[in-house]
Amino acid sequence: MMRDDSSLLLNAAPRSTASSRYFQARTIDGAPELLEQSYALRYQVYCLERKFLNADDYPAHLEFDEFDPHSIHVGAFDAAGVLAGTARVIKMSALGFPVLSRCSLFPHDARSTAGMPVEIGRLSVSRNYNRRSGERRDGCGDVFLTLLKGLYQATKRLGATHWLAATERSLLRMLVQQGFPARLIGPESDYFGLVSPYRMDLREFDDVILSNRFPALQDFVIGLEPELRPDYRTPGPGETVAMDRSGFRINLGEEVQT
Repeated sequence: MMRDDSSLLLNAAPRSTASSRYFQARTIDGAPELLEQSYALRYQVYCLERKFLNADDYPAHLEFDEFDPHSIHVGAFDAAGVLAGTARVIKMSALGFPVLSRCSLFPHDARSTAGMPVEIGRLSVSRNYNRRSGERRDGCGDVFLTLLKGLYQATKRLGATHWLAATERSLLRMLVQQGFPARLIGPESDYFGLVSPYRMDLREFDDVILSNRFPALQDFVIGLEPELRPDYRTPGPGETVAMDRSGFRINLGEEVQT
């Protein structure tokens, strides 16, 4: 589940380290200590701060559930390597998706699981990070956007076709303003507060990135394998291909034979 709350979505630099202004995202499933930190941050946000979940149900102060073994976990780290935020990508399994069991869908959207969907949820950001006026707020300096970049790249590598998520209208507006083409697929439900289910086609999002209408999204392709980038196509015979600094494909024409 994705929510718009100051304890979950806090942008810009860490309060404690003025010189650490930028963040990096990566998957953390191969690092047990980082995964435990992710669960601890989720416990802090979902159990203690927002009280969506009963803290007594998590005596180890780690919030995880039956969907985590079927998930990819992403962390956003500051320049000192401290976990600033976390989120998960739930893969399709016999358990299904939480959003489909907690929210109803419009009849014409009943096939939203077609293709290879994933569910995005458990977005959590440490309270040690908050907005600072005048700070740079782009894909590198924003914890939330950095998490979204990590989620985008993880789902591209997975081969996912679209995202599913349950979120508040206020967060939807924020995502749309950033260029995310999320579409409402069901009515509002009481699921950790009033939220609605949304679907985002990753091919449509790729087109948004290529449009250059949202400059912060240009950062999303940096670090992504060439064959997964939005503008990738197989080079023709004798064609030379390079990437510009933003990671976009440049056609250099045919190679010169010597």
